[in-house]
Amino acid sequence: MAQYRLEMQAIKRGDGRSAVAAAAYRSATRLHDTRLEMTFDYARKGGVTASGVLLPECAPAHLGDREALWNAAESADKRTDSRTAREILISLPHELTDLQRHDLVRAFAAEALVARGMIVDYAIHAPDAHGDPRNHHAHILVTTRAVGPEGFGLKRRDWDNPDAVREIRGLWADIQNRHLRAHLGPEAPQVSPLSLAGQGRDQEPTVHLGPAASGMERRGEASDRGETNRAIAERNQERRQRPGAVRALEDRLAEDLPRQDFPIDAVIREFEAIHQSMVRERAGWARDLAGMVVVTPPTARSIVGEVLGEASRARAEAARRLAWTKHRIAKGQARRGVLARWVRRPDRMIWAKHAELNALGRAQAALALSEARLKVRREWLASPEGRLFLASRLNPLKLAAEDTRRASRTLERKIRRADQRIENVARTRTKLLVAKALGHSHMAAPSQMRLGVGQAVREVDRRVVDVVRAYPAPAQRAALARVVKALGRAVGGPGIEL
Repeated sequence: MAQYRLEMQAIKRGDGRSAVAAAAYRSATRLHDTRLEMTFDYARKGGVTASGVLLPECAPAHLGDREALWNAAESADKRTDSRTAREILISLPHELTDLQRHDLVRAFAAEALVARGMIVDYAIHAPDAHGDPRNHHAHILVTTRAVGPEGFGLKRRDWDNPDAVREIRGLWADIQNRHLRAHLGPEAPQVSPLSLAGQGRDQEPTVHLGPAASGMERRGEASDRGETNRAIAERNQERRQRPGAVRALEDRLAEDLPRQDFPIDAVIREFEAIHQSMVRERAGWARDLAGMVVVTPPTARSIVGEVLGEASRARAEAARRLAWTKHRIAKGQARRGVLARWVRRPDRMIWAKHAELNALGRAQAALALSEARLKVRREWLASPEGRLFLASRLNPLKLAAEDTRRASRTLERKIRRADQRIENVARTRTKLLVAKALGHSHMAAPSQMRLGVGQAVREVDRRVVDVVRAYPAPAQRAALARVVKALGRAVGGPGIEL
């Protein structure tokens, strides 16, 4: 079954890494790094089924060469801690062929990355000979700077903010699902970028084994992470079996409850009332969900900006005024040097010099004062009182936002379960109408719903199915057609399962 995986990491010089080395390893090629004057040769590594470089229209053609591309990316960054590239690791569906996976990677790279202005260098890896045979995956290296006809420009900080990452994750799910449906049909497995909780699935996620634990497990040796995953699998199996066990227990307890024959019209009206009640309850949950507003909590950086903002702006303004004062003084001195009246009047020269020194002193004093005020605020933020202030601003808002998200996920799960229950009640009601159309006048049902609506619906459904199956198949189809017509649906629409 197809699975969703998209991980991002930065290639950082501060970690001793090189974008040229990363590209050589992932593409299994030999590349020379001109900055380090080192050659990275991984041509014998193998395992790469396809690779390529995709350029935006505005990029110069010579960057289509892998070695030229990443040497240019390295030379564009001067800092010792620069991020010269980012890597995106994606899992590819094993249900597709190699060519289909290649088309999928190129489509994702073009729509989600190149369309934003990034240069993409991708390499598709086959599963390891000793690993999981379904582990087809791709490594995608992308540039971090804007590119134009002249080459690389400024850093694009908007490419790696949380909103951009979420959008790319969503695009990968959409594009993968589109290709799965195109190649495997409308019933193809689908993936989601949401967590299990976000999907409303009562399931505990497993942990990533990693190469060391995977090797131990392949050799038949138990690893700590493997044991953790086996325990999680057992708990998930119990979760999956729990609803069925509860239903079976309810059915056993209901065997001793009193039953009686009711006119089938009364049973149908009861099911109509149950259906309307469920629809109203579901509509109320939907209104509550629509009315929820998840407020994005402030970050520590934004709060620090609030505290330091005014002082930082005052310091910047003082620095600007000092620079302007120096420029004005220099300009005045240059003009006075060529004017004879200033040269013949030393007293005026002395007066002008005093005025300039006073103006320069005031501007320098204003800058020193603004820097002192900014320093005081920074020191206060670093003090225990400042850290307590940050915590008092951050924690309540974060907790409130998380509570709102948790409540919204709960409502989403309730709505999904309500949709299933509403559909079950509607199907049973349709079966009752078919039984009535066949001439059945009474139906045995519990006299009281002591174990809940769900158990009563299941029992009536079983009984009405037995009733309908007692009639010949042509009579069943004719009765169903009459019911569907009366309900205003096309005969080819949703029917009943007997």
